[in-house]
Amino acid sequence: MQPLGALWVLLCLARPLLGVAAPESFSLSAPENVTIQSYNFDNVLKWSPVTAINGSVTYSVEWKFKTRIASEEKVWKKVNCKDITKPECNFNHERNHDCIILHVRAEQGELKSAWTETKPFRAREDTILGPPRAINVSSDGTMIHISFLPPFEPAENKTEYFEYLIEYWEESTSEILRVLSKNRRETFKNLKERTVYCFQVTASIPHVILTCQKSEIKCKETTTDLMRILHIVLIFVFAIFILIGIFVCIKFIQKYRSVIKALWMPPLTIPSHFKEDLQNLHMTVVEEFQNCAGEDHWDNVSEISEQIETVTDNFTDQNQELTVEEHR
Repeated sequence: MQPLGALWVLLCLARPLLGVAAPESFSLSAPENVTIQSYNFDNVLKWSPVTAINGSVTYSVEWKFKTRIASEEKVWKKVNCKDITKPECNFNHERNHDCIILHVRAEQGELKSAWTETKPFRAREDTILGPPRAINVSSDGTMIHISFLPPFEPAENKTEYFEYLIEYWEESTSEILRVLSKNRRETFKNLKERTVYCFQVTASIPHVILTCQKSEIKCKETTTDLMRILHIVLIFVFAIFILIGIFVCIKFIQKYRSVIKALWMPPLTIPSHFKEDLQNLHMTVVEEFQNCAGEDHWDNVSEISEQIETVTDNFTDQNQELTVEEHR
């Protein structure tokens, strides 16, 4: 047994000279309760603190792809969390659709704990998408305008864009109406007057199933439709002006009837050529009348007078005979 013991001692002494690393000492306990919290693609790896033997403990974190290629799974890469004292590590992976695995260990000088791995993590599926920010609701008559900002501003090289589910309802009812939009500003028209409407917005990424948080509820009351009132007032004023105009026209016509009649119905004037013809006709009639007056028509007149006297005498005799008969 002595030769074997001596050989073992020689091997231990020769190990540094041969470049063979000594096995790691796992005197520290491995981190526990390792979890990944992801919110709006801000990823944080957390774990329970490890109790130090003497002094402070630091931590190191590494990651690798979770793929079907065995060679890639064995390649662990450093994360920007090395020799940290706080039991958490902020890491943001550039490709959120990739599935990765992380592991963490505690270190104190030459003492190192075992690695503790996480479950496979894919940010595009496992992150929690926060609610839209800076929601503003304003009313304008029977219209309500709502505007907001996305949960976060995507980087320029990111292709993600958001869809927004806007839910709104009357405060006095439970019926919820929904509108899906890609705009950060929407206008709801033709709402009821003097009614309180409440709004809640949820952001999402198209074709991606995520846990999405809803925004706080914002309520706003509509007012009277000023445009409708303005139209009614304008129609009323226009009708009054028409009535005043009609009244003024009637009074004007009554006061200046003769002038208006003269303007609308001027006296008739005979054209000059017709005047000449009429004058010639008048002269012709006068001449004919004078010519007729010069002729002798007394015989006919006397004959008519004699006939009238004869008829008168006969009528008188008949009346007398009737009177005598009545006396009898």
